[in-house]
Amino acid sequence: MRFHLTTLAPFATRLRALVVTASCVAACSGAATDRDDPTVEPVVDCMATHELTLHSCAAPSPVGYGSLPSKPLEWGATRAGALYFGRLVCPGGGLAMTERAQSTSELTAQGVEAWEVRCPGDPTPRTWYATPRKCGNPCPPDGLRVIPQPALQRYLASVEAFEEGDAKRALERIDEAVALAPPNELLTLWKGTMLEQTGHAVEAVPYYEAAVRMNPDEPAHKLFLARAQRAAGHDAPYRSAVNDLLGKLPAGHPLVPELQCLKAEMLKKDGKNAESSALAAAACKAGHADCCGVK
Repeated sequence: MRFHLTTLAPFATRLRALVVTASCVAACSGAATDRDDPTVEPVVDCMATHELTLHSCAAPSPVGYGSLPSKPLEWGATRAGALYFGRLVCPGGGLAMTERAQSTSELTAQGVEAWEVRCPGDPTPRTWYATPRKCGNPCPPDGLRVIPQPALQRYLASVEAFEEGDAKRALERIDEAVALAPPNELLTLWKGTMLEQTGHAVEAVPYYEAAVRMNPDEPAHKLFLARAQRAAGHDAPYRSAVNDLLGKLPAGHPLVPELQCLKAEMLKKDGKNAESSALAAAACKAGHADCCGVK
């Protein structure tokens, strides 16, 4: 049972798209047409120095920054936050999920946008207000940070190198990315993936454990960890993880067929052949080919 790169596709796809809009200067020049609209504040050209580094947003954000329409985040450099949303790192290291919120017509007329930002473990999203009309403070509020563009570029270079079969170069690029970015689940998970795929399951386990701590809401991270534990020979935690996931995920969850297949393998080792065959058949019927033909 192998781990495929497509499992990380939601992360890679979301972040690949951001590379195109990453240039602060290019994004601001694209906003220049707003100057022809007399109802909108003049656009302020962004300086190239607005590009974020690991230390760019180390200082606390101003009180109320981004929390009120009257104090919006000034993200004009990104054209509605494209440079940031998808790269926001929560205090615990998990990536924030963002969604455009419904703005009132009054806010829209003022050039202010409302965004819902949810960190792993947050019961309710926070509402942030931002304006793409100006290029001011580029840092996010509430203790969140941003994966810097140089780190993102090295992450994408690592993915590309790994897809081309150059694991050594891929590991070098991800180590460079980690040095340039705050600890986060994306880079941590990818490092674990490469280690596992290159036969270093024991070394991969701590990275998957870290990814689970950063985002305990994501069951896929726990499955990745279970796979690595299985490959590393850590039988007890592997069994516990599979049983825990099967007990918590709804029947229709896309991870269930693989978990059923793993559980069937465990049951067979325990001599429970009838139960194993029944579970393997269910996994096969649900489309998990690894369990098809298992008796």
